[in-house]
Amino acid sequence: MNMDKLRITVNKGSNPEYEAMFDNLIQETFGFSFSPWFALKLWDERYESYSIIENGKMLSNVCIYKSEMIVLGETVRANQFGAIATRKSARGRGLARLLMEHVLSLYPDTLAYLAANSSVIDFYPRFGFKQIQIYKPEIAAKINNDSDKAVKYKLNDPTFMSLLNARGDHSKMLDCINAQPIQMFHLIMEYADDIYYLPSLDVVVIAEQDGNRLFLADVIAKKPVAFELLKQALPFEGIETVAFGFCPDWLDVTPTWTPLSMKEEPFFIRGDWRLPENYRFPAMSET
Repeated sequence: MNMDKLRITVNKGSNPEYEAMFDNLIQETFGFSFSPWFALKLWDERYESYSIIENGKMLSNVCIYKSEMIVLGETVRANQFGAIATRKSARGRGLARLLMEHVLSLYPDTLAYLAANSSVIDFYPRFGFKQIQIYKPEIAAKINNDSDKAVKYKLNDPTFMSLLNARGDHSKMLDCINAQPIQMFHLIMEYADDIYYLPSLDVVVIAEQDGNRLFLADVIAKKPVAFELLKQALPFEGIETVAFGFCPDWLDVTPTWTPLSMKEEPFFIRGDWRLPENYRFPAMSET
């Protein structure tokens, strides 16, 4: 195979023809569709797609999201890799390798990170990525509140969108501060029925209950809010443990940091990251 003849196509914004080819590849590879996200016209210049297309069909793709991260109080640039996919019929040709090498050549000194799956953990170290331990922050907290303490929001609620865009506080340990398009993807695909507005605090929480455990995927606030106040307004009963999908330092809590399985939750970084001792890359900001 002559790799020199392969043409790499780049897309950096809303493009219906490109989106259709991209979505077809993603559906074949991962079994879901980006179409609800595309419909909201959220693809902008921060999300770059590099692909190989032959005869109108996308064979392989690598995307990056140009993240602005807070790491130990400092703002840094970092490219998050995602949507790395190759059709079964095109595998073994080195297409994903070609795309990874091309993207990294464009951003040789930019920090990078990605959440992988267990079937490809041997692939990313070839490009300078190293697997790291990730953690789950959680606390013991008894919550028994009435459901009328909150208002369920829909994705198209203008008040919710206003709060999302006006978000004013983040973790000083580790956070992503420009991930609104990715957050919307997660809300559409995973949490459309789990959005709660807490009027007493002017805060939105994305939360799921599983038995006596509550998972707080995100807390969207204009200003700092103490968890003790948040706990009184959360519309859930029978909760004994709260896990966070982010570093909860800005909620004024000190969690227990539970290491997750490096085999089941593989996570990779590239470059000179200066991470805190314990951390959680924000789940709602992961592609």
